[in-house]
Amino acid sequence: MIRLTPSEQVAWDAYFVSVTTQLLQQDAKRGPEYIAERAAEIADEMLLERRERCVERRSASVDWIGPAKGQ
Repeated sequence: MIRLTPSEQVAWDAYFVSVTTQLLQQDAKRGPEYIAERAAEIADEMLLERRERCVERRSASVDWIGPAKGQ
């Protein structure tokens, strides 16, 4: 199980609600257990991607910003 920070919990909840809504619209014939499990899997994947991007941004160089004006 992933330990979430408070801000990650808010993001995960939002992903879960969004994905659940989409799954219900796409395949309402599926059972509630399937919908909940699949939505949780997708939300987990999205959160992990978000974490990876955040780590990449933190470790990235800021050289791409370019020289400061007036130099």
